[in-house]
Amino acid sequence: MKRVKTPLTVRPYRVTAIPGRGLGLTACSDIAARTKIDDCFTWELPGRDIKHVTETVLNGNYFDHPVNSRRGLVAIGHISLINHDPEPNCEWRMLQVHDRWMVEAWSIRRVSKGEELTFDYGYDPIAK
Repeated sequence: MKRVKTPLTVRPYRVTAIPGRGLGLTACSDIAARTKIDDCFTWELPGRDIKHVTETVLNGNYFDHPVNSRRGLVAIGHISLINHDPEPNCEWRMLQVHDRWMVEAWSIRRVSKGEELTFDYGYDPIAK
């Protein structure tokens, strides 16, 4: 039997302890503007469970459902570690893959090596 080598996907970031913010992602090399950084699948939640998630530390992993306001999505993967900033360097995009939703992280502008990757959550997570 012939063994097929799977290419290793090298992510352009590393998981880093961010002072005062917990874990986050930082660029391990310069990232050009409009570059896809990563993607991850989500768990879909019924409306009755959304409040339970948004009142926990998982709130930063929560995304509004793109087509059903009675449901929510929780990111599964490193994207969930991207911290909030009102002036972010990344944005998320939703993509439907068959019957599941995927979140993609894309750079908005050039991100320098060592810079933290950030999203604008659309609300102030400290005030919640």
